[in-house]
Amino acid sequence: MGMLNPWNLLWLPPIAGLIVVMYILKLRRKDVVVSSTYLWSQVIRDVQANSPFQKLRKNLLLLLQLLIALFLIFALARPFLRSTTIGGRNIVLLMDTSASMQATDVAPSRIEIAKQKARELVDNLKPGDRMMVLSAGARPRAVTGFTSERPELRRAIDRVQAMDTSTAMRDAINLAADLVASRKDGSTGRIELISDGGFLAANTNGTPLSMSNLNLGDTHLSYHPIGKGGDNVGIVAIDLRRNLGNQGRSVQLLVVTHNFSNKPQTFAQEIYAGQDIVDASEVTIEANSEQTQPYDIAEPTDAVNITVKLDIKDALTADNSAALVLKPRKDLKVLLVGKENVFLENALNVDPAVTVTRAEKFGDSKGYDVTVFADSAPAKLPPGNYLFLHCASDAAPVKVSGTLQNVAPADWEKEHPVLRYVDFGQERFGSALKAVPQSWGREIASAESGSFIVVGEQGKNRSLFFGFDINESLFPLRVAFPILISNSIHWLGGSEENESSQVATGTALTLSAPPGTGKVTVTRPDGSKRDLLVAERGGAAFDETEQVGLYQVEGKEFKTTFAANLSNAGESDLTPRPNLLLSDNPNERPGKRVADNRDLLPYIVLVALGILALEWWAFHRRVYLS
Repeated sequence: MGMLNPWNLLWLPPIAGLIVVMYILKLRRKDVVVSSTYLWSQVIRDVQANSPFQKLRKNLLLLLQLLIALFLIFALARPFLRSTTIGGRNIVLLMDTSASMQATDVAPSRIEIAKQKARELVDNLKPGDRMMVLSAGARPRAVTGFTSERPELRRAIDRVQAMDTSTAMRDAINLAADLVASRKDGSTGRIELISDGGFLAANTNGTPLSMSNLNLGDTHLSYHPIGKGGDNVGIVAIDLRRNLGNQGRSVQLLVVTHNFSNKPQTFAQEIYAGQDIVDASEVTIEANSEQTQPYDIAEPTDAVNITVKLDIKDALTADNSAALVLKPRKDLKVLLVGKENVFLENALNVDPAVTVTRAEKFGDSKGYDVTVFADSAPAKLPPGNYLFLHCASDAAPVKVSGTLQNVAPADWEKEHPVLRYVDFGQERFGSALKAVPQSWGREIASAESGSFIVVGEQGKNRSLFFGFDINESLFPLRVAFPILISNSIHWLGGSEENESSQVATGTALTLSAPPGTGKVTVTRPDGSKRDLLVAERGGAAFDETEQVGLYQVEGKEFKTTFAANLSNAGESDLTPRPNLLLSDNPNERPGKRVADNRDLLPYIVLVALGILALEWWAFHRRVYLS
């Protein structure tokens, strides 16, 4: 046995002596006239004594009070028993904080049940174990460092909150494994993952879900599933599409809603422009089905906030609303340089926001928002926004090294503004240029043997390269062709369709504040504000987009609004995922032998309280030693 504070034992002599003195010290009494002294014989003997102290007699209360003092002072010395046990592990407690953890299919919510499980894991820590709390949201974040202090871990768990975002679980698990591996103390490590499995792709054949491409090393991962499943309907996508060729200049709002429950759901879908409701419809979606609902909205003269709400009570509320900002259509002046091309001119003229001027040769791009070159372009060009069709120059985002025959697109970024709603299908092109992107260019579509479509930005200027020859294919006859051309012109002119100003929750973005703004203030959907410094060249970085809704940005002569939406089918699908199969999960190792100093303080205090209760009983029962 050892003691952490042995010097506290020095309190025993003075405290015990004080208790004894209190028992032998005579009391100073008042003289009182009584009718008889027969009942007061013992008192008379005490009064007749001349000394200030009386003889110490046997007394049960004195004995019990001395024992209480002995045990309490012994407890202050913090005695402990030395032993050895298995422990000394490095543990990362990885808690899923994505939107699906807000679900109420278990009371009060999945995140609260996860906290209860986390506290149990803290309570079950073995001697020498060190734990770190890591939250897994849009980005993994450390809530604590490695510590063995249980109160600190419990406080950290209490601070964890689920956000309206998806989760980068693979990154979080790999980070947790790296943190365990970085501990060079010879200890074993493990990851305790508490999650509902919403980060896993849906599986239709009933087999357990799996996860690959993890770098666990020697770290074992234990999965603690949360959730029972529940009825849920959620908005999984929202977007705007301008009606090309529509003389009314209207905008079509597309809302994609999915029913993840096992029964049909009927509810009201409401569309708001600002605070005013502009449209509503009753929607019925069959079990485990998806529906796209279009709404026509008049082209606005000023930017307007569009909000979609589902009037339904289900297990998750974060996906029952979505928003975007509809900005007025920007009219663009386009200069088309080259030989006459009916298909290209018709595609440009389909968009009522585009005014086209054609020229045989290039003179100057001033006065035009975009210049289009078909089949040939000057070797050198002044700054501007250019579309290169089967040609290139020094302003093109590629370097051309030859030609290719019979080319087909192999892959393309469907979410890029240039390729939105564009499907090349199985289309093949008789001729294409062989090109590689410049250092400032980025490939957004690839062919079987090189770059197919490349975008590039230099300062405020943009350029776009199409490697294929539109004259040697049937592609100009397809609906996708005028959509591609319109997307390209609007992207080059700075009025691309992503001006709906929406991002996925959890996305880090750069706000387009102009140079000289100094700072901007961002007001989040819950009303909280964040001040951001604007860089000398403009722009302010912002990454606190964890809430669904509209964000207001204001600064010196600068004001804008953008929306953050969940729109994630994986988070809206609340199907229980009780198993997690890993392609390579190391076996669990028990730990190492470590010294265990078992604190006896609780037991000693318990004994002291028992004696105190006995002393109270003896006092009230007038129990004395004979």
